[in-house]
Amino acid sequence: MRIRQPSLSIALLPLAFSAHAADLSCAGLVPQGASLVCAGFEPNWAIELKCDGDLTSNFTDAFTGTISVTPGEVSVVSRNPWQIETSHPVTGTIAYTPAGCTDESDRVYDFTFTPTGAPGLNAPFYPFCCRLE
Repeated sequence: MRIRQPSLSIALLPLAFSAHAADLSCAGLVPQGASLVCAGFEPNWAIELKCDGDLTSNFTDAFTGTISVTPGEVSVVSRNPWQIETSHPVTGTIAYTPAGCTDESDRVYDFTFTPTGAPGLNAPFYPFCCRLE
């Protein structure tokens, strides 16, 4: 009886898929070419995390009278839940909550953002939903 040894290429296959999967997302949160948009209300504002090679952020201010979008940088301090800090500065935690976040229009989403700071806004901050685009 002959025992067949797996080839080296088959043995390394899981590593190739792992490396490829890591290349497809930013911080294990946002898929390459996509955005995670977390939009708050009362007051209206949003943070967008965009993955185009690197993870960047856009802060949308819709509460001071004119709507403005300011690009910036984002740092992921920890993962799952993802603690973020942006250059705007927006800070907070994004948690993966499958079908666990319902917005004001009763739409259901898989991510919840709990802010701890946002420019021009004072605590208390309330959690709100995030959607992948």
